[in-house]
Amino acid sequence: MVREALSVGAAKIIGAAIVEALLLGGVMPPAEEAAALAADAQKQLVDYRTCEASFHSRLAPPPGAGDDERAIYRRRVGIERAVACAFPRRDAARVAGGFALDVDFDRPAEFVDNLLQDLPMRWLEPYLHLMAGHARLCDGNANAARGHLAAAAKGGNALVRAAADYLLATSAPPCSPSP
Repeated sequence: MVREALSVGAAKIIGAAIVEALLLGGVMPPAEEAAALAADAQKQLVDYRTCEASFHSRLAPPPGAGDDERAIYRRRVGIERAVACAFPRRDAARVAGGFALDVDFDRPAEFVDNLLQDLPMRWLEPYLHLMAGHARLCDGNANAARGHLAAAAKGGNALVRAAADYLLATSAPPCSPSP
């Protein structure tokens, strides 16, 4: 019983860290901390960390940017890295850069809803549902979030599924990047 409680606690910590990495521009947690994840998510985490270590952004830093602009730039690079590393496809880096530039951080759920209506890259759909579900949770709309998060969890990507499962089980998701 104690081991199970520790495992649940570890799963929550790793789930929050994965959400931060995929949606808020953070780095993915070390693979050795992921024992509570399913085997496919553990493998994908290792692959993600390898990609993350060699990742080079296609986005240019804004010249003469202030602190707020640099923070937004870092978050965009984090989104670009998350898409490129979570979906290792030939076109992922190109799509990730364009997507990261387009994301509306002020209205992410509405941005995703509009994008999902005419999405040419179906492989990105689970990530978009994760983003919209997270945004709706952060806005206090748990009912609207559930549908997006359930779709994200069913999308086939193990890390997106782990993040969606965590968000479905929590009442206090990480809603802004860690300092």
